[in-house]
Amino acid sequence: MQPLPRSLQLYILGVIVLAAIVLWSLLPTIPFDSSSELFLFLILIALASMFPIPDPRGGFITAAGILFYVLISLHGPGAGLLIAGPGYAVGAAVSRKWVPWRTLSNGAQMGLSVAAAGLAFRISGGSVSHPDLRTLLLPLAMSVLTFQLVNNFLVAFYFNRLRNTPLVPTWLSDVKDLLVSNLLSIPTAALLAILYTTVGPAVLLVYLVTLPLQRRAHLLYFQQKRIHDQAINSLVLAIDTNFPQGRGHSRRVANVSVAVAREMNLPPHLVEAIELGALLHDVGLIGIDLPDETAAAASSSERFREHTRIGAELVRELPRKGIEGIILHHHEKYDGNGYPDKLRGNDIPIGARVVAAAEVFDSLMAGGFPNSKGQSLADVLTVLKGEAGKSFDPRVVDALVSAIESGGLAENELREHGDASTPLQRQPEG
Repeated sequence: MQPLPRSLQLYILGVIVLAAIVLWSLLPTIPFDSSSELFLFLILIALASMFPIPDPRGGFITAAGILFYVLISLHGPGAGLLIAGPGYAVGAAVSRKWVPWRTLSNGAQMGLSVAAAGLAFRISGGSVSHPDLRTLLLPLAMSVLTFQLVNNFLVAFYFNRLRNTPLVPTWLSDVKDLLVSNLLSIPTAALLAILYTTVGPAVLLVYLVTLPLQRRAHLLYFQQKRIHDQAINSLVLAIDTNFPQGRGHSRRVANVSVAVAREMNLPPHLVEAIELGALLHDVGLIGIDLPDETAAAASSSERFREHTRIGAELVRELPRKGIEGIILHHHEKYDGNGYPDKLRGNDIPIGARVVAAAEVFDSLMAGGFPNSKGQSLADVLTVLKGEAGKSFDPRVVDALVSAIESGGLAENELREHGDASTPLQRQPEG
């Protein structure tokens, strides 16, 4: 196991120390006379955290979030830090076999997030004693928003130190992806808090019974996402089958495109769209019979050029936005001499500019259509640098060169003909 970067070690230490300081300052607010109720929350949060569901984008999802909001609405931010942090850490450590430093840092991270949410609830005038829109629902909404902002920032900062991912774009992208689902938990959290004050702590045991149903709902949702990814892989396989002289081209172009996009610090949702667009950039070739002539002539024929419009039509109904533009415009040139619309410069979607350079890079490196044999890395980079500002966005070319120099793209990997059946995999960004 490689040692953690020095900056990440300092971050982990800082989070743990900060959590300890905040806990010390909030100790007078913790209702220790309700220790049995706090212990019940601790057990339930640990149990809920023991059954995480892998998120295809990276990370895990648990059903503990609603318990966090009920806890802070009833017992305040200090109890949130004292109970939610250790409960989540223990549950996650048991299920994922975390090492001690990761258990401590994640517990501190979660505890700080829940405490911040609790403070937002109190500052917003939240109260369960006379629940209505102003005293319960709106304060809960503020606490959910605060939790999301703080927790996603801490996670984004962690991965920024670990993998040098862009901090702010990753943070905002994660908030956008997860905020709606968390806001939808407000009615359940409010109902549980009200029932807790009228019926008693036993109502939380009823919630515990629903955990398998919640887990099942999440699994079904992610199963749909896996089916979507399998459909993408089937299309990539169809491209390779229909166009065997370019076998593995789509996967390699996707790998290069992702490395370039990350080198440019593009936000995670755009990196994902670029990966999908690169995988499917030649989907319009399925079913096209190219004329029996030289590869160079075939690549410039009108029939071949139609594949960009055909491909864009085929992917139009896919849920991921931005893919259609990547496929339609990946043969545009930076100076405006490409096709189909002769776009120039920044008028070309950034994803299409990335895929355009990655596609030519792979064609020159690996050989195959429309090039008969591969060239050396030095020769390929000379070609791309010479076309910077003409065929390609200079920033994209610079990012590609930087990705190679930093080790993000190894020459032997670039020459491998990828298997189209390789599952589509997303790298976690936070």
